[in-house]
Amino acid sequence: MEIDINQRKIAVGFKYDIFCQEKQIRFAQSQLFRFMTHIDLLNVEGGNSLLTLVQRFSFLYTSYDILFPGGYIAEFRTESIWKGHNQCKYGQDVFDIYSHRSRKHSIYKNGCQIAWWDQKAVTWFEGDNYKILADDNCDIDIIIAFCLILDDSNSNNSDGATVTFRIGHIGPQAKEFDQHWRPNAGRTG
Repeated sequence: MEIDINQRKIAVGFKYDIFCQEKQIRFAQSQLFRFMTHIDLLNVEGGNSLLTLVQRFSFLYTSYDILFPGGYIAEFRTESIWKGHNQCKYGQDVFDIYSHRSRKHSIYKNGCQIAWWDQKAVTWFEGDNYKILADDNCDIDIIIAFCLILDDSNSNNSDGATVTFRIGHIGPQAKEFDQHWRPNAGRTG
């Protein structure tokens, strides 16, 4: 499946329009007047909250909690800044999110790749744009959450810019990007 995330900058905060197979299915928005970032992921139909991303104070490291309506919390934490490796524990599953050279990221669930995304190199007047390719039966909301977390943690310093250039990860990699991986319809993961 193909997921597109388009960020819109507004006077205070961010909004994201999220499409799957060219149909809008979700939107996200940052909550206003918060010391640390809070982003709500909402269903387009009815605007029901699916999850909330809550930034945690951490010096240098990316640290967010993903809050689900039932009270469950998944922890997204940096494993290696230098090598671009983040990890999220969600129930019995462990997700590894790897930054690769350029603007690519891969997502592995329990050691098996389930998705990857690329970020546009240049954006004009608006926010960042991402294209995610993922297995059809993956948890779409957790995949979107990972992308939004990394967007928030890496790009909030470009508010108000007319043109934004993204170089991406330039250091060593914890895992090489698999150019041969393709999403499978119905892949279990």
